[in-house]
Amino acid sequence: MSSMTHPSTLAPAYRKALKTWRPVILYFGNKNCYACEMAEPVFRTIAEQYKDHAQVYMLSTSESPRHPDVTGTPTVLFYKEGKLLKKLKGIGTRETLEENFKKHIGKLRPKQVARKPRHDLPWLQKTLSTLCTAPRARELLNVRWLGHV
Repeated sequence: MSSMTHPSTLAPAYRKALKTWRPVILYFGNKNCYACEMAEPVFRTIAEQYKDHAQVYMLSTSESPRHPDVTGTPTVLFYKEGKLLKKLKGIGTRETLEENFKKHIGKLRPKQVARKPRHDLPWLQKTLSTLCTAPRARELLNVRWLGHV
């Protein structure tokens, strides 16, 4: 889907939000909308997973500047590099919303599990005690040489 509106027709707040290299997701809802009350928690849980990979904005149509592509609520707009990629009227099911996030942002990598360190504190203390500076090494060599004589 190509951009439905030219970026210059958007309110300055939206133009500023779209000037980023990261994908941008705009969710429009309203307090008095029953569908929005049902959709918002679902959208929040999915968007939370992608917060590090995209800019996600949750906007109220009664408080935000009018967006030309929003004709009803809830509406989700997916942008990349300032271009509208997808418009969802309603969010559909949880699965379809997740698919849209994956398609337009990318799959999330599983979090890496912290591995147990291979060495512990006693090992480090032992290793550091065997290290020696050049003067100490000369001292140890002299003691050994003198002890053999």
